Amino acid sequence: MRTPVANQISKRRAVSDALGRHKVFVSSRLFRGDGQTISRVLVSGQYYDVSDALLDRLMAGATPRELELEPAPEDAAH
Repeated sequence: MRTPVANQISKRRAVSDALGRHKVFVSSRLFRGDGQTISRVLVSGQYYDVSDALLDRLMAGATPRELELEPAPEDAAH
């Protein structure tokens, strides 16, 4: 049986971990004729155009650097 102190420590650790992860915001989605979906996502102040597979990996905690993503061009209308 866990004590109230242990429960509180566990909750604080979970909140700390959640705040430490990068946040991924999907700003738009483009549905192409070939069935592929491209999502423009915002991660740590940078926009990236990613496929569904890469989006899943970003949501799971991978960083754009780990996935070797390049920021989306600013002048490209999505």
